[in-house]
Amino acid sequence: MKTIQAIDLFCGAGGTSTGLLTAARSMGLDVSLTAINHWDVAIETHSKNHPEARHLCENLHNIDPRKLFPDRRVRLLTASPECTHFSNARGGVPCSDQSRSSGWHIVRWAEALYIENILIENVPEFMSWGPLGANGKPMISKRGQTFRAFVGALESLGYRCSWRTVNTADYGDPTCRTRFFMLCRRGNRRIVWPEHTHSEQGGPDLFGETRKWIPAKSIIDWSIKGESIFSRKRPLAQRSMDRIVHGLKTFGGKKAEPFLVMLYGTSKSRSTALPLPTITASGQHIALCEPFILPQQAGRAGQLYVRPVSKPMSTVTTRGADALIEPFIVKYYGTGNNTLSIDKPIDTITTRDRFGIVSPSLDHCALDIRYRMLQPHELAAAQSFPADYHFCGTKSEKIKQIGNAVPVQTAAALCLALLK
Repeated sequence: MKTIQAIDLFCGAGGTSTGLLTAARSMGLDVSLTAINHWDVAIETHSKNHPEARHLCENLHNIDPRKLFPDRRVRLLTASPECTHFSNARGGVPCSDQSRSSGWHIVRWAEALYIENILIENVPEFMSWGPLGANGKPMISKRGQTFRAFVGALESLGYRCSWRTVNTADYGDPTCRTRFFMLCRRGNRRIVWPEHTHSEQGGPDLFGETRKWIPAKSIIDWSIKGESIFSRKRPLAQRSMDRIVHGLKTFGGKKAEPFLVMLYGTSKSRSTALPLPTITASGQHIALCEPFILPQQAGRAGQLYVRPVSKPMSTVTTRGADALIEPFIVKYYGTGNNTLSIDKPIDTITTRDRFGIVSPSLDHCALDIRYRMLQPHELAAAQSFPADYHFCGTKSEKIKQIGNAVPVQTAAALCLALLK
């Protein structure tokens, strides 16, 4: 088996490395991988999952590439450099929390070694990389100037460069994470971007036959039950409740629509879109059920009521029923619609605990709504990490690594395109 040299100036938990190794194996290649990160926790995670790699817990400023690779020949370098300007996902806050190394280190390594291919990942705002003013904020008049200089420096070293923003759900990751990627090839070799394997609806499109996006519900651990929002010792914040109410209004339509309940025979329910079933002599055996969230001042929030067709509203006991309102996800960043359907990929996973799941369910006649935050192993699954991938550190450190990582399936597709 042929062995290639590869370098991952990684950020996070090693998603790019995992994708690279997957791509190489599919080509029958072995990889001599050097992984570099200055954070000891990230290095520990990477070492647990990729023990065959050479690991360096160092700041790139302190590393001489020529000493690491005396023969100077490297097949692929992958890097996720820092973004020193503003990211939309952070609400205008400088992107310094990711603790990544400067993009100019890529140029330094490309100058010191003969690297055949380079894969660069960042936020889309990387394309607007420019100098900062005296106030530490980007200079609008010089927006994108440094990015153009960065590309020019790589081209001066003999690279062809092609870049675009990519929705990672299009490559089979269960997350709609829009990222900037740049593919660089030394010499005159053509750059070919991999075709999309997935699309929102699936089926034929401009890229050929695609599969449907992988929904968030596929990565949720449904065995974990959340806490009722009605019986919490510490009530949720008003903004959290507002998000939940928005979700109930948005996602209650499919299963929370009014329906008929037959109180005779097998006592099954029936859609109001169908003709009315047999009406008995008494007329009291068919009820119209209208699930809703009762206002706090009118009684216990979450009570589920049914109304017989010919009588005023009354309550009934419903045992063993499924949830009438589908679960949905609440995200705690950004503006606008902060509720997400579980039938679609999850949004960009950040470095902090920012996703909760709301799970309505029936408890006798009460419509209960369970709520909890998504756990690290669920977020990792959304980034396509293998189920047995081991993450080191505290819960917050695990989430930070996962949020900083490149989704594995997208990394594999892009690495494969370059290795070919």
